[in-house]
Amino acid sequence: MQKILGLFLSLAVMSVARENPFETSMSPQSVGQTTQIKDERADFTSTTLSLPSSARILKSASVTFQNLDGSISEEIVAIDKNVDWHLPLILSSQKLEANASTPIALPVAIPEAKKVVEKKPAVVATAPLKEEKVVSQTPNANVEDSTFKLADDLSFFINQNEITIFTKESKIRDFLIVDPYKVVVDFKKESTYTTKTLEFKKAPFVSATLGTHDGFYRIAILLDGHYRYDIQPFNGGYIVKLK
Repeated sequence: MQKILGLFLSLAVMSVARENPFETSMSPQSVGQTTQIKDERADFTSTTLSLPSSARILKSASVTFQNLDGSISEEIVAIDKNVDWHLPLILSSQKLEANASTPIALPVAIPEAKKVVEKKPAVVATAPLKEEKVVSQTPNANVEDSTFKLADDLSFFINQNEITIFTKESKIRDFLIVDPYKVVVDFKKESTYTTKTLEFKKAPFVSATLGTHDGFYRIAILLDGHYRYDIQPFNGGYIVKLK
C-alpha cells in the first residue's frame, strides 16, 4: 500500500513540473514586453527664458542633461555680458550646414560691392547723399514720437533709458518708490497744475503722473521694472537716466 501511495505522489509531482527544468521563469512574451518600451519624449527644438526686470548682466548659461547610462551632467558656458531683460533668452537646436564656409550670399556680396565702387564711382557718390537725407529725417520723426506734453510749460523727451523733464521750476527732492517702481521728483510750486496722468508706453517709461501738493508739485514717473537712476540738471530742466 505504501509503495502504491509513493508511486501516486511521484506521478502528481511530475505532472505539474516543467518539461525543461533549466528553462527561465520569464516567458518570451514577458521578455518582449519589458524590452520594447517606447520613449514618447519629443525631440528638443527650442525654448525661451524670461529674465526678471532686475537682471542687468548675464554671467553664464548652464544646460543639465541625462546621459546614456542614466547619470545627470551639466555644461556651463561663461558669458559675462550686459543683457536687456525685456528680450527673452532663446535656446535652440540647429543643424550646421556642411558647407557653411562656401561663398553663399554674404561672402559674394562683399567683393561685388568693391567692384561697383571701382568701376562706377559716380553711382557710389550719389548713394551716400540719399542715405544722409534719410538719416536727417529720422531724428525729427523720433523727436516728435518721443516728445510728450503734460502742460504748457511742462513736457518730456524720451531717448532710450533717459527722460528729460523740461520745466522752469527748481527741484526740491527726488526719490525712488518700489512696487511699482517710480521715480518721483518734487518741484517748487510756482505754477498751478491739475492732477493728470500722461501715458508714455515707451519702455522703460510707462507714464508720468502730475499732482499738486501744499507748497510743491510732484511728478511720478512709472517704470516697467527694477532700476536705479541718476538725475542731473541742465539749462531748461532735468535729465533722469535709468541704470
